[in-house]
Amino acid sequence: FFFFSSLKGASLLLMLKHYITNDVFQAGIELYLHNHNYGSAQSDDLWDSMNEITNGTLDVKQLMKTWILHKGFPLVTVVRKGKIISVQQEKFLYGMEPENWTSDASYLWHIPLTYITSNCKFTHCTNAYLLDQKSGT
Repeated sequence: FFFFSSLKGASLLLMLKHYITNDVFQAGIELYLHNHNYGSAQSDDLWDSMNEITNGTLDVKQLMKTWILHKGFPLVTVVRKGKIISVQQEKFLYGMEPENWTSDASYLWHIPLTYITSNCKFTHCTNAYLLDQKSGT
């Protein structure tokens, strides 16, 4: 159990690092370590440090709590029609028929998605989108 939890935690930190960029993530970690030097801390303290570094442009605490507190994982469906990309999230169900699962409309993840368009030359042109609703375009 601990091994799985460690892998999930590491994966979540890597997801956050990729979404907010290496420099912002590093600055958040440095602020967190400075603020809690030789003291005790909780996970919310790390998210608060990240929020401070992002200047309120992203609620890191809310994003991460959806991943930490929700059981399971989301299934993201992507559909392309011409230049329009539609995304939709739902709880991933393995071995359970959807009609046997009681849905909770508030059971949504904040999913950072990154993408590159055909106009890109693969240098600093990654775009980001935060799917924090059931669906988005």
